[in-house]
Amino acid sequence: MRSKGTKVTPKEIEKMVALYEELQSYKLVGKRLRRSPDTVSKYVNLHNAVKQVGNYYDNIINMDNSEKK
Repeated sequence: MRSKGTKVTPKEIEKMVALYEELQSYKLVGKRLRRSPDTVSKYVNLHNAVKQVGNYYDNIINMDNSEKK
């Protein structure tokens, strides 16, 4: 594992998400990227939450646009 306090880069988060989708294991992703499973979990879940909010927002916009027609 990397020393405590090293920053997670956006590129590394992308790798975490992609590897998690493939491996379905925070522990395995953490081993590959030399990060703790807790760190992997934190960033994968954050990514998924942001994605859900974006989808929710898109649905509201689409509903609003369809009502105006």
